[in-house]
Amino acid sequence: MLSSTSIVGNIFAENGSQILKGKTFEKLHILRHDLEKNRLRRTTEKGTDIAIILERGSKLQHGDILKHDANFVVIEQLPEKVITIKTKENEDAFELLVLLGYIIGNRHRPISLEGRSVTFPIQSESELGVFERLFTPIIEKIEMSLEEKIYRPDKRMNVHEH
Repeated sequence: MLSSTSIVGNIFAENGSQILKGKTFEKLHILRHDLEKNRLRRTTEKGTDIAIILERGSKLQHGDILKHDANFVVIEQLPEKVITIKTKENEDAFELLVLLGYIIGNRHRPISLEGRSVTFPIQSESELGVFERLFTPIIEKIEMSLEEKIYRPDKRMNVHEH
């Protein structure tokens, strides 16, 4: 079993590709919820058992590089289902945004913001119908889509999920 206590880089950072250049590494596929944990035991894609023990307050991120002796492991966050809500251009923004925030906030979902869009994770496709009903008062003022992707919540939003 490998045991890792340090993150030595991230493959998406400037120096990330240099850390792994010419080296072999394994990938550890992990759910977003597990990225929050500082103690974790999982198995890499090649079957290697790994224990991750990070300092309190540390969190893993998609692309992090862990090292144990001469062994490297790259963290790969698994894609998850998300709903993206985009506001239509000619709508009264203030009221619409308050209602969106209220509805999503009542479900305790983390969010990410980009332009006129807000994205949040769902646990199953059946939740799409739930949110369509919740958004009934504003459904004509928004565009809603469902997709599967690697979701990264806005770091300014520190919420819990139910």
